[in-house]
Amino acid sequence: MNSKLKFINSKFNFKLPKGWLFVLVLLQFLTGLSSFPVPQLERRVMDHAGILSEATITKLESDLKQFEADTSNQIAVYTTPSLHEENIEEVAIEIFDEWKLGQKNKNNGVLLLIAPNERKMRIEVGRGLEGALTDIQAKQIIRNEIRPSFKSGDMDGGVTAGVNSIMAAIRGEYAPSEDDVATNRDNSFSDVAPSGLVGGIFTFISMFIPAFGGLVFTIVGLFVLYPLLVFIFGGTAALFVAIFLFILVMILKRIFGFGQGGGGSGGGFYSGGGWSSGGDSWSSGGTDSWSGGGGDSAGGGASGDW
Repeated sequence: MNSKLKFINSKFNFKLPKGWLFVLVLLQFLTGLSSFPVPQLERRVMDHAGILSEATITKLESDLKQFEADTSNQIAVYTTPSLHEENIEEVAIEIFDEWKLGQKNKNNGVLLLIAPNERKMRIEVGRGLEGALTDIQAKQIIRNEIRPSFKSGDMDGGVTAGVNSIMAAIRGEYAPSEDDVATNRDNSFSDVAPSGLVGGIFTFISMFIPAFGGLVFTIVGLFVLYPLLVFIFGGTAALFVAIFLFILVMILKRIFGFGQGGGGSGGGFYSGGGWSSGGDSWSSGGTDSWSGGGGDSAGGGASGDW
C-alpha cells in the first residue's frame, strides 16, 4: 500500500503541506465532538425516555415487524431523554444513518424520533420513500395525529397514531388535506442552500490563501458547507465527501501553485482513517434483536413540537 501511495505522489508530483494529516484528524475529531451519542439499535421501538407502556411497545413491535415482512420497509421509533443541545433534524440524520434503516438498494427506512424533555419530534424519511411519505404528509401526521395526543398527555396514543399513519402513508392510504397542499412546501433545501453557497465560496477562496490561513479557511468553508452535503448525500457519505474536498483543495493548491508561501513537504497521501459504513446485510431477527439493512436518509421529513 505504501509503495502505491509513493507512486501516486511521484506520478502527479504534488506535495501536501506540513500538518495536513493533523488537520484531517482534527476534522474527524471536531465532527465527532458534536455528535449525538447514538445508541446501538436493538429493537424497532427503543423507548429510552420511558414514555411508553410495555403493552404499547409490544403492540408496535408486532405491527412494525409484520409491516416489514409485507413491504420490506423498515420503521424504527426512538425516544431520547435528551437531544444534548443538538438540533433535532441533525440528531435524526445521525441516528438514521448510524442505524442504516431500510434496505441498502432501496433506502426504504423511516425514523420517528421523540424528545419529550425538549417537547420535540421528527419524522425522518429514507430517500427511497420520499415519494410515498412526503414532507407534507409527515408534517400533517405530526400536526394532526401525534401532537393532539401528546398535548393531552397521551404518549401511547400519540406514538401509536403516528406509526399507524406512517404505515398508511407508505401504503398510499394517507393523503394530505387540501389546506396542507396549499399552505406547506418543502423548505429543506432552501434552509441549507445559502449556508452551502457561503461554505463553497470559503472553500474556493482558501486555495488562494497561503500557509495556515488557507487551512483555516478550508476547514471553515467545509464545516459551513457540510449541512448541504448531508442534504445531498446523507450523513455518512457527506463526511467522506467533505474529506475528499479537503484533500482535493490541498492537491490543487500544490499542482497550480495556489496560495504558496509557506509550509514544507508533507509528502505522502492520506491512506485511510478507520471510518466504518456499517454492514451491508440486515436481519429482522427475533423479538430481541433487529438491525438496519444498509439504507440512508436524505429523503426529507418533518419536525414539530407540542
